[in-house]
Amino acid sequence: MRYVRKITPDQVEFLREVSRRSRNYRERERAKAILLSFKGYNVTTLSDIFEVSRATITNWLDAWEARGTKGLKDLPKQSHSVPLGEVSRTARTKELIYH
Repeated sequence: MRYVRKITPDQVEFLREVSRRSRNYRERERAKAILLSFKGYNVTTLSDIFEVSRATITNWLDAWEARGTKGLKDLPKQSHSVPLGEVSRTARTKELIYH
């Protein structure tokens, strides 16, 4: 089974504060999940509690262990930019469709 095993008292207090006061809903949920994992709740139980997949819970726990407090934050979104030539081709296609 997968659990968070090592958390310092300072980290426990930090996680409690985040779970109560963070403006970001996802950060609050992640902090709560980490605290519950530390208390012995397994991944399946946590996925039921938070209504997310087991993989999501595992990602939250892995992020905590890899990045500590920064692991509660969302990672930057990757842009799905379209190459410049594609934009003009798409624009021409739309122009033909609408006229």
